[in-house]
Amino acid sequence: MFSKDEVYRLRTYLENGGFLYIDDDYGLDNAVRREMKKVFPQVEFVELPFSYGLYHSLYKFESGPPKTHEHDKKSPQGFGIFVNERLAVYYTFESNPSDGWTDATVHNDPPEKREEALKFGTNIVIWALSQ
Repeated sequence: MFSKDEVYRLRTYLENGGFLYIDDDYGLDNAVRREMKKVFPQVEFVELPFSYGLYHSLYKFESGPPKTHEHDKKSPQGFGIFVNERLAVYYTFESNPSDGWTDATVHNDPPEKREEALKFGTNIVIWALSQ
């Protein structure tokens, strides 16, 4: 739970060009949405279309965020919060690319899933640095 000071600092950072990536990591959706509502009370997450530039910044993800780690058969989604038309917060839901960034023994995902997750993470970094 964000304190008032943390809300202020995060909003200030994001409004001044900062970028935040959030992975729901299975089960954190309610908390993510609740806490980000504190940061931007008047703004809702919007689902990014598959044509959005982040999905094509280096590697092509024609169907949006990849499904790195399976939990409950839901489709992966990518959401954003925009500040002055700039993607300031990117949130992956039911995708779990960060699972592919950890040590291979943590989640035991196959090498091709880990590579896909790393490529997707590269897209996120490139997008964040180029906006």
